[in-house]
Amino acid sequence: MRRLLSCLIPLLLVFVLAACTNQTTPYTTTLSDITSTDSITSTSTTTTTSSTTMSLDMSQALVSAFASNNTLAFSDIQSSINAWNTGSKSTLTITIDDLIEYQPFGGTGAALTYSSAYLINNSVDRDEIIEYIFGSEGMNVGLIRLCVGASDYVTPSIGHYTYNDTVGNVADPELTQFSIAKDQVIIDVLKDALAINPNIVFMAAPWSAPAWMKTTDSLYQGSLRTIYFEAYANYLIKFIQAYAAEGIVINYLSVQNEPYYASSEYPGMIWTVSSTRKFVGEYLGPMLETAGLDTKIMIWDHNPVDNSGNLIKFPTQVTADALSAQYVDAVGIHCYTGNDSDMYDYLDYLRTDAPNLEVFMTECTAITTYQNIESNMEWSVRRMYTEAYNRFAMGTTYWNLVMDPYGNTHLGGCTNCTGLVTVPENGSAGYELEADGYVTAHFSKYVAIGAKRIHTQVNNTTLLATTFKDDLGRITLVIFNDGAERNVTIQWRDQYFVVKLPKSSLTSLVWQIPN
Repeated sequence: MRRLLSCLIPLLLVFVLAACTNQTTPYTTTLSDITSTDSITSTSTTTTTSSTTMSLDMSQALVSAFASNNTLAFSDIQSSINAWNTGSKSTLTITIDDLIEYQPFGGTGAALTYSSAYLINNSVDRDEIIEYIFGSEGMNVGLIRLCVGASDYVTPSIGHYTYNDTVGNVADPELTQFSIAKDQVIIDVLKDALAINPNIVFMAAPWSAPAWMKTTDSLYQGSLRTIYFEAYANYLIKFIQAYAAEGIVINYLSVQNEPYYASSEYPGMIWTVSSTRKFVGEYLGPMLETAGLDTKIMIWDHNPVDNSGNLIKFPTQVTADALSAQYVDAVGIHCYTGNDSDMYDYLDYLRTDAPNLEVFMTECTAITTYQNIESNMEWSVRRMYTEAYNRFAMGTTYWNLVMDPYGNTHLGGCTNCTGLVTVPENGSAGYELEADGYVTAHFSKYVAIGAKRIHTQVNNTTLLATTFKDDLGRITLVIFNDGAERNVTIQWRDQYFVVKLPKSSLTSLVWQIPN
């Protein structure tokens, strides 16, 4: 069931949001004093501990709490929290230890596809939507995925494209016809987003090389001809440089979106382990260095298992080659195959066999068929958010940032995918937050990029929880309650409080470590 967000009225306490119920007007305002942070500066996922202890004035550690489920929209549930205590307590459920730190948080967001940018730009609420998505009083999204050229999410009027298409597929190895002009609507939205939050982290993934570089002479199917490895590396570098000239810094570049699948109806391209090794080790990696670019290289960007349920060990097979390994920084994972256990096994495999690589959950989507917020939230937190972070993933980008109510704005591919935010395709007023948008916002709004995940122990299998601490000493605990309303005891620094969690809800609990 979808709801328009509305009436989130600022209260006096830091981070407090007024309770909301179903409304017929768009969500407009929230309150948060979370400040923008720089791009990720630490890539370590090594556990660190400290023996430092201190006496704290717990009266200064005010706890704010906000919950979402089928009937709650970031509703304030602070009245359900008692004061910090040191005496006897009920059965302990969640223990937080901020002296044990793990990986940094890399952010949450989604892909600003051409379709997403088009819907935003075409809306009469354009500026309000951008402010809501990227502003600190809205979702505070800080991680955006971009398509290098067209994906399936473009409008029919613009069609599928790359930045160096030629008439008759005439080869242009010098890239004399290179242009990002068709991305202008994306660039316009991003410039306004950066004016609101100048520290957005960007990752980008190509769907296809120009047709003249490929074995099929088409944007569809096929692979990159070896003779064009150098030209294609230059093509990707020119993309990074062209975006940088517009003030948009690409922090991560994926070699290929879904390298084991190339569609016949939208751009795609096949990469093998050996071709990826050669391209990264001999061309893209050293050429990025020669160009003086700090963009990190991401590989895989695809599903955890094949159709038979076998883990796909593409990342470690690529990095088994010493030449390419020195240039690979990150792994992307999609959600479209396997079950929860398969995803956990994949994340555990990467943690064990590739501990130095940053891991991001880079694509997943809900569809218009499934409109129950609680079940959609559960699916997301189990695979792409909470449980992924507890297995050392750093951040999450869902598929379309914005989509129309019926998933119509595309050319090929998914016919009913949803976005984090729904915007009418006819340009009329209004916008709605979808289930995946709720989950994203519980992290993007309250967890600063660069915050460290801290130790969280849960002794109740119906609860999923993960916790972060940022450089300002702000602690954010995100809990999914998979069941009935219940009282949960939270212990931290030899103190505890009890909170009543709504049924089937996602809840953020936020407090500041006293000075």
